[in-house]
Amino acid sequence: MYTDREMTLDALEIAKTGAVSFTQAATETSNPAIRQALLQMRAQCEQTQQQIGQYAQTKNYYKPAPPAPHQDVAAINQFLQQTIASGNLQ
Repeated sequence: MYTDREMTLDALEIAKTGAVSFTQAATETSNPAIRQALLQMRAQCEQTQQQIGQYAQTKNYYKPAPPAPHQDVAAINQFLQQTIASGNLQ
């Protein structure tokens, strides 16, 4: 029999996997209506994942990593912006 913790963490993983799958499918379709529908489904998965994650945290089933230092976030953001601007997305 599954415990509440196991079911919660499984549901969290399923929601995260769904978001990734819908993102991949959206990038692979050429039909704008289908892409929009897939992106809406991804958003629903993300919302569900957030709700399950919050529940898991309140039960101490899941502890997220601490936030990255502001300097690190700023450096990565700058690097990504420069990479996008230069067209070097490989």
